[in-house]
This record gives sequence, C-alpha cells and structure tokens, in this order.
Amino acid sequence: MAKSEVKWGALLSYVLIGLNSIYGLIIMPFVLGAIGESEYGVYKTIGAMTATISVMELGLGGTMQKYIAQFRAQKEDKKAYNYSAMCIIQAVVMALAMAVVGLCLFFTLEPVYGNTFTAKEMFRAKQVYIVLVCYVVFHIFENVLFGIISGYNRFIFTNSVKLATLISKILIYLIILPIFKNSLAIVMTMLALEFVIIAAECVYIKFVLKHKVKLYSWDRAIFKETFMYTILLFVQSIIIQFNGNVDNMVIGAVIGTSAVTVYSFAIQIFNMYEQCATSVSGVILPSVTKVVFSGAKPKDLENLVVKYGRAQWTILGAALGGFICLGKEFFSLWLGRGFEDCYYLALILMVPVTFPLIVNTCLAILKARNLLLFRTIALAYSAVINVIFTIIGTKLWGFYAAAVGTALSTVIGSVLSLNIYYQIKLKMNMLRVYFRIMHKIVLCIAIPTVVCFLINPCFNGSWLAFIVKAFIFVAIYGVLMILFGLNENEKPKFLRRKRV
Repeated sequence: MAKSEVKWGALLSYVLIGLNSIYGLIIMPFVLGAIGESEYGVYKTIGAMTATISVMELGLGGTMQKYIAQFRAQKEDKKAYNYSAMCIIQAVVMALAMAVVGLCLFFTLEPVYGNTFTAKEMFRAKQVYIVLVCYVVFHIFENVLFGIISGYNRFIFTNSVKLATLISKILIYLIILPIFKNSLAIVMTMLALEFVIIAAECVYIKFVLKHKVKLYSWDRAIFKETFMYTILLFVQSIIIQFNGNVDNMVIGAVIGTSAVTVYSFAIQIFNMYEQCATSVSGVILPSVTKVVFSGAKPKDLENLVVKYGRAQWTILGAALGGFICLGKEFFSLWLGRGFEDCYYLALILMVPVTFPLIVNTCLAILKARNLLLFRTIALAYSAVINVIFTIIGTKLWGFYAAAVGTALSTVIGSVLSLNIYYQIKLKMNMLRVYFRIMHKIVLCIAIPTVVCFLINPCFNGSWLAFIVKAFIFVAIYGVLMILFGLNENEKPKFLRRKRV
C-alpha cells in the first residue's frame, strides 16, 4: 500500500508538473489578455504583498507531516491524535495573528500605492487584498490537514486533489474571465476552491483515515521539539525565498525591467526543472521516517538514497540533456528574438542544482532525524555569498553575474557543505552514492543529446521540427535506458512485468 501510494503519488506529481507548465506557458497569458494589464498588475502586486503574510504559517504543515509519520512508525496513534489537536490550536493562533497583520497592512495600501494606482485600481486592490488575506488565513488550516494526510502516505489522494483543483481553476478561468474580466474573479475562484479542498480533506481524514483530532493533554516536550523543527523549516523557507528573489531585485535596480523580464523566463524554466525532483522528494518523507525509526544502518540509508536518486536522475538527466540540445530552439520558438540569453542563464542555474536534487533523499533523512540546523546555516551563508556576488557582479557583467552568483552559492552551500555533512553525520560515502546513481545513465543521456545536435541542421526552426527532434531524443533515451541504463531490479518495474 505504502509503495503504491509513493509510486502513484510521484506519477501524479509529474502530471501536475506538466499541467502547471501548461498553466504557466498558456493559461497565464490568456488571463493577462482577458483581464488586461491594469487588472493583472493589481492582482500580481497585491498577490506579492499578501504572500509576505503567508510566511507567518511557519511551515506547520510540513512539521505535521513529519511527526504524524513518526508517531505512526512508532505505533503511537494516541500521540498522533493529540499532536493533531495541538497543531490545530497553533493554526488558530497563527490564523488570528495573520488576520491582525493583514488588517494593519490594509491601511498601508493607499499610502504605498496611492501615487501609482488610479482610483479604480485602488478600489480593486482593496477588494482583491481582502479576499487574498482570507485565502492565506484559511490556507494555514488546509496545510495542516494536508500534513495529516501526507503523514499517512496517502499521496494519491493529496495529488489527485491538487490535480483536480488545478484543472478546475483552468476551466473556471476559461469560462468566467471572458465575462467578468477582472482580478476579483481570479481571487474569488481561489478562495472558493480552497473551501472545497478543506471540506474534502476533512471528510477524507474523518471517514477514510479515521484519524481523530483529540487533545488529551498539552505535551510540552513534544511542543518544544516540534516548535524548534518548525522554526528551522521557517528560517530555511525565508532564506530560500530571499535567495530566489534577490537576483530579480538586484537586476531591476542595476539594469532595468527589461533585463528582469529576460531573467524571469530563465527562472521559470529553472523552477520547472527543480519541480521534477521535488515531486519525488515530496512523497517520500513518511517512508524515510519509517525506515529511520526502524533502526536503519548507514548502508541501508545509502541504498535508500541511491534507489530514489536513480529515479530522480532518470528524469532530471533526460530533462537536462534535452534542454542542452533543444533549449535554445525552444526559447526562440516560444519567446522570439531578444530572449537568446535565457538559454545560457537557465543552463548556469540548472547544472549545479542537479547534484543536490538527485540526493535530496538525504534531506528527508535529516528531517526525520531532526538534523536541520546545519542545513539552515549552510543555506544562510550561501545566500550571503549569492547577494555579495550578485550586487558586485551585476554592475560589471550584467545578469549573467546573478546567475553565476546563484550557481556559486549552490555549489558551496548545497553541494560541497551538505555532502560533507552527509558523509560525516549520516556516515555515507557520497562519492560512491553519486557513482551508483549516475553511472550508465550518463551515457544514455549523452548519446541522444549528441544525436540531436548532429541532426539539427537537417530541420528548419519550426514547432513541428522541434517536436520531431524531442521525440527522437526521448525514443533513443528510452531504448538505451531499457538496454543499458536500468539495473536488473529496475527493469521489471519499468517494463511492468514480474521478474522471472
């Protein structure tokens, strides 16, 4: 059951990645065209403002997932029920705090945006703001409920809900935006769907999982332990968000908005690439927690990292190889002239992050063992390196310095520092881990990449030619993986047949 949930949950995650890509590449331009630049600008501006309030959630949902999985692994259902009630109480307190902060920030709208927004835009901004504050307040409860279900390894349900929500959102936008043509319709849709999700999760928890939310006592020891875990997740989230946004902030201040636009499209592709790995890591924490608390030895943990790492490298390696040989043409077809730099910027960002992504099962092990302090420190000093390099370098070399700064911080913080930590703390031979994950598959990636480079002159620069080359890449890669890349344990699973 658990293995099936992880496998199908991961598969649904990849479907979500594809649909989110369509949403970003096609639906959002439709939304812009339907409501106009003014309404879209109000929506994005107020959305960014309310996103700062959502940070107050402190990663409570992620903490819930980890500890529900831990209590279930230890067969302590009463503790799980009690902790669920404690989290709900914490969520109520945080929701009230977010509502108060939201109310205070409401009165800053006119002083902050009064000189740049028209009277009509300001009226719409206030409407959108109120709805979005309600959304982020209720979203904290959805995160807690999601954490309970994820702690039970029920990823088929959680990802099915996400998939149904995204499809519903797309269909509603296509129907209502040509009629109402305003940003209020967008945020009202988001809020309505949030209520539906909360209701569905409550029903699933009560009648399918039969999980009780019952406060037996306020466990101070557990609260202290989980609160520290939550704070570390919160700090990491802040650092990651800051590290992800500092490039555009500096580029906009030093070069201008046109450069931000170019860099943003490179970031969009980079984010899609990251999601290919996080779709797997997002569903394995309960399974890893169970392994850790069953007394797993370093060799067992290493085998676990290699197992999931090979699955991630199979996807990431193909995505990276395909982007290397077809990415430049993709940007040309998608965006046209003026965005040639996007290809090189995306590559600079994608290559170094590949190494921590394919071993991010190690991060799940750290979470299971409450060993997040060093990673928090590593992320912090790598973010400082990124800021310094980006501020100094952008003035000299333009937005390429921002990409190099991000890549450099990734190498220092997430590749070198964390792999040394994994080697020492988890007692795993990380060079051996990378070799076991990547060997053979590297050749399966390299061959179709070279082939696509060689046949490029034979095709014109059209979408049809691009699709044909992408199909050739996938076909060669798939055949090589079956013949050479997959090991004896992986082939039967890939081919969906039993071993003989």
